[in-house]
Amino acid sequence: MEFIKNRLLKQIVVLIIVILVLFLFSSRVSAKTLNQIKSELSAMQSKYETTKNQKSLTEAQKKEVEANIESINADIKKTQGEIKDLNDDIDARNQEIDKMQKEIKNITHYYQVSSSESMYLEYVFNASNFTDFIYRLSVSEQLSEYRKKTINTYQALVEENKAKVSELSEKQVSLENSQEQLNAEAAKLGEQITEYTDGMIDIEDEIKDLQDMINLYETKYKCSGNEDVSSCVNRYNNARTAASRNSSGGSSSSVTAYGSLPSAAGFYRPTATGRMGSVFGLSAWYFNYSVFHYGIDIELSHGTPVYSIADGIVVKTNYRSSCGGNMVFIAHKVNGNSYTSGYFHLSSYNVSVGQTVTKDTLIGYSGGVGSIEYWDGCSTGGHLHLQTATGVYMTDYYTFGVFQSRSFNPTTIVNMPAFHEYFSGR
Repeated sequence: MEFIKNRLLKQIVVLIIVILVLFLFSSRVSAKTLNQIKSELSAMQSKYETTKNQKSLTEAQKKEVEANIESINADIKKTQGEIKDLNDDIDARNQEIDKMQKEIKNITHYYQVSSSESMYLEYVFNASNFTDFIYRLSVSEQLSEYRKKTINTYQALVEENKAKVSELSEKQVSLENSQEQLNAEAAKLGEQITEYTDGMIDIEDEIKDLQDMINLYETKYKCSGNEDVSSCVNRYNNARTAASRNSSGGSSSSVTAYGSLPSAAGFYRPTATGRMGSVFGLSAWYFNYSVFHYGIDIELSHGTPVYSIADGIVVKTNYRSSCGGNMVFIAHKVNGNSYTSGYFHLSSYNVSVGQTVTKDTLIGYSGGVGSIEYWDGCSTGGHLHLQTATGVYMTDYYTFGVFQSRSFNPTTIVNMPAFHEYFSGR
C-alpha cells in the first residue's frame, strides 16, 4: 500500500513539473526578437531549398522510371510480334502435323499390309510401272523405320510449339507485371512531386510573409536586432500617441499599428444576409468528406458586402492567391483574448495592413465565382470562407500553417444558423 502511495506521489510531482514547464514555455513563446524572426526566415529558406532539391531528385527518378517503362513497352511490343510470328508458324506446323497424322495412318496401314505376305505381294505387284514397283518395294522395306521417325518428328514439333508458346507467354506476363509496378512507382513519384510543388508554394508564401514582416519591423518600427518586437511596436505606438497628444493639445488619436488592438464587445456576422454552407471540420461535401475544413462557408450572391466580425486591426492581405483568392486577416481583442479572423475568396478588398477597422467597416466584397475570379482555384461558387484562430497572426506567429493549426469553429464565437439555413441581419 505504501509503495502505491509513493508511486502515485511521484507521478503527481512529475505532472506538476510538466505543467510548470509548459506554462513557462507558453508564457515566453510569443516573445521574439527581430533576430529570432530572421533566424526563422533563414530556416524556412533552407527548408525551401531542401524541398526544391528533393523535388529535383524525385523528378530525375520519375524520368528514369518513365524511360524504363518505355523500354518495357518496346519489349512488350516486340514480344507480341514474336507471339504473332509464332502463332503463324504454329498454324503452318499444325498443317504439317495434320499431314503427318494422315501419313502416319497410311504408313500404319502399309505396315499392316506388309506384315502379311499375300497383302505385301499384292501391294508391291500392283505397281503401275517398274518405277512405281521399285518405290513400293522400298517403302515396304523401310516402312517400320520411317513410321517411327515420322511419329518422333511429330511429337517433337508438338512439344517444341508448347514450350515456345509457354516461354513467350511467361515473358509477356513478366513484362506486363514490371510495367504495372513501374506505372505505380511513376504515379507515386508524381504524387510526391505534386506534394513538393505544393509545399514549395506554401513555403514561398510564408517566406514572403516573413520578409514583409521583417521589412515592416525594420523600416516602420525601427526595431533593433535583439529587441523584442512587441516591445518595439509598443514603443513606436507610445511615441506616436505622445506626439499626437502634443500636436492636438492633449487629446489622443487612434493608433493604427500592431500591438494596440482596440477592445471589442463581441463578434458579429461578416455579412448581412446569406445561407450557412459548409461547416467546420470533416464535413465539406466538395472535399468528399476527407479533407479538414478549417472554417465555415457562407453562400451568397457575388459582390455581397463583407464586414469585419469585430473591431480590430488588419494584419495581413493576400492578393489573388491561387487557393483562397483575395484574402484579408484581421486581429481582434475580445474580453481580453486575442483572435485573428480570415476572409477568403473576396472579389476585392478595401483595407490595408495596419488599418484599424470596426465591426461596421466594409472590408471588401464576396467572390469565389470561377468564371470571374479565375485565379482562385479553390472555390466552388459564390461564397465567403470565414476562418477564426487564436492569437494575433503576424505577431504571435508568422506562418499560415500555424494559423491553420490554431483555427477553431467560428460558430463558437459568431452566431450563425444551422447548416443550409438562411439568415438576415448581423
